[in-house]
Order: sequence, then structure tokens, then C-alpha cells
Amino acid sequence: MLPKGPDLSLIFVRTDYGDDDAWQQALAAANAVYEDDVAERMGAQLQPVESPELANLTPHQLVALPREDYLTAIAVADEQAMRDHTVLFVDFDEYGDQIGRTFRSVPWEVELIVANLSLANMDFAEFADSVDSDGVFRGF
Repeated sequence: MLPKGPDLSLIFVRTDYGDDDAWQQALAAANAVYEDDVAERMGAQLQPVESPELANLTPHQLVALPREDYLTAIAVADEQAMRDHTVLFVDFDEYGDQIGRTFRSVPWEVELIVANLSLANMDFAEFADSVDSDGVFRGF
């Protein structure tokens, strides 16, 4: 069962268990405080979720899991995230028409995404529709 997400943040689900050091590095990169000339940053404060039962699950399998509470989106640390620290985001909004949609983000944009999704300032599609040709969000 996926836990309830923290207030003003998202859960960060680990699906790759091949390298604990890579997980710690990916988690640190996603939650790091990156300097910004526009606003004071606090980091994404993603809540890590680790369970061997989550190993190698795809976004569609994650969406199908039972949940403690409603989730609009989750962040995922999959095999690619362990290599390049891009965070995979998965749309969980059951009221939308794109549940299971995904996009990746570079670590320094994760806080912006998490904050805007948590506050409902922006929706998942706004970020997903703004990715580069390789499917990675690098900012607007």
C-alpha cells in the first residue's frame, strides 16, 4: 500500500534496489536546496518510500496499487534515476484523464514541480507538456 503523501510534498517511491549508494545519491539530489535568484528555496522534501515489494514496478503498476489516501502524483526513483538523478513523476489524479502519464525532471526543478503540484497552482500536464524532446523537464 502506498502511504499518504506529506503536506506540501510528494512521496518518492524507490523501485530500483540494485545499489543503495545510488539511492542515497538520487534522494539527496532530488531533495537538495538549489540556489535561485527569484525565490528562497527549501528543497522538495520528498518523503522516501522503500519496500522490496515495489521493486521494478512500472508506472501503470504503481497507479494500480492500493493507497492510504488520495494521491495526485508521485515521484519515482527507478533504474534511470539511480544513474542520472532525473526524477520520474507519475500522474495519479483519478479525476483527470491522464492517470499513469509520466515525465522526468532534472533535480534542480523537482522542488518547483512538487510545490506547484502540492498547492494545485499548476497541474501535471503543464509540466508534462513542457518537457524537452528526450522527455525531461528542465524548466519553462
